[in-house]
Amino acid sequence: MLKKIFVLVICLSSVHFALGSPKEASVTPRSGLDRLLRGSMAVNTHGHLEIGGVDMVTLANSSQYPIYVMDEALVRSNMNGYVTSISKYYSNPGDVFYASKALMNLALCKIAQEEGMGLDVSTGGELYTAIQAGFPMKHVIMHGNNKSAEEVELALKSGVGRIVIDNLDDIMLVSDIGQKLGKVTDVLVRVKPGIYAHTHSHIATGSNESKFGFIIDNNSAEEAIVKILEHPNLNFAGIHVHIGSQILEIKDYIKAIDLTTAFIKKLHDKNIVIKELNLGGGLGIVYTGQHKKIAIEDFIRTISQHLTTKLTAKNLPLPKLMLEPGRSIVGDAGTTIYKIGSTKSSKKQIFAAVNGGMNDNIRPALYQSKYHAVIASKMNEEPNTDTKIVGKSCESGDVLIEQIMLPNPKRGDILAIFSTGAYNYSMASNYNRIPVPGMVLVKDGKIKWVVKAQTLKDIIRNDVVPKS
Repeated sequence: MLKKIFVLVICLSSVHFALGSPKEASVTPRSGLDRLLRGSMAVNTHGHLEIGGVDMVTLANSSQYPIYVMDEALVRSNMNGYVTSISKYYSNPGDVFYASKALMNLALCKIAQEEGMGLDVSTGGELYTAIQAGFPMKHVIMHGNNKSAEEVELALKSGVGRIVIDNLDDIMLVSDIGQKLGKVTDVLVRVKPGIYAHTHSHIATGSNESKFGFIIDNNSAEEAIVKILEHPNLNFAGIHVHIGSQILEIKDYIKAIDLTTAFIKKLHDKNIVIKELNLGGGLGIVYTGQHKKIAIEDFIRTISQHLTTKLTAKNLPLPKLMLEPGRSIVGDAGTTIYKIGSTKSSKKQIFAAVNGGMNDNIRPALYQSKYHAVIASKMNEEPNTDTKIVGKSCESGDVLIEQIMLPNPKRGDILAIFSTGAYNYSMASNYNRIPVPGMVLVKDGKIKWVVKAQTLKDIIRNDVVPKS
């Protein structure tokens, strides 16, 4: 089965490397550390961090670059949690689509397929990856607020299950290309419920000021639906709502459901049927001890029950329920491992520089995101040094963690930053011409390379010196 999963990435790695044994794990970590470990994380008899039975110190020392490490068992568990819970708590059919923007490669596509999930894509690049992975296109939803004609044509030719209409231009674009290709396309209309979710402003998408979708309360959403109904090769299936990312307040979803069901009632009274309701994704994860995670099952139970109650009270039929989780599937399953290089003292702290930084994790600079970290080679040592973790980019803002207590960081120590599975690799860059790290899946003491690390040759691969 595992060989089948990775048949598309066999060129990246055909060998499983045993870098630790699950039997060596489970010694008692230092006080308070156990609550920060997640998934298959453990401390082995060497006092090293293990994930999936793999020693992170040994793994880090095998590469000159940082490595994105994904806990395969935790990824699968999170996916399974969504798929089983929506069937358990929602009385009508429900589908879960993995939001590939959080983290996408050929291997993740295959895992999502095996765990019974659909796929949410938002660009031609994501769609092309899904196609190359052999993902069943009827279980793909195509998003995007500025779709090109080429992207729409690729989507229609490949047979995507649904296209989300984001603006009036989308209506004509999808209709015209569909007519040219002789295709009838199921479409959802993205609407803005007009709420401000409790998250960073850059990742809040439910307000009327968001660049995505149509406003409900000024009739633009209804007008868009009416226009769609005029096009015979567009099949209006329902509406899509997404309020933002890294949401840790269940009340935000409750409010979104309240406003959306009121809109559905308004449409129903005008004989416009909503067969499908996509409530998007956005469920947050734990990055630091300050965050409190909402369990996947609790989240689905709450929204399913509330949605059912609101629709029933309005004498409305239950539509098919769709969800698009991304961060809550891969976020806490990811860890980035670095080597500490130079250190220096300030008046208050130690600066510890790692062999990566904002090129492999832009979120602290972009969103002021906070992370927890450990020295993977000193798991049983008490933290005693006020430390600032900085990257190697020539940029003052290249700071991964502003302040954290670590056990006397030194050159050669292996640093592990937790919860880097979502929007780290996806947003990585070659700033300062630094290569993007590779990625491994770890499980049962074995690693599988699913993305090769870039090399210096890759940096100049597309450079062209024009002839004089």
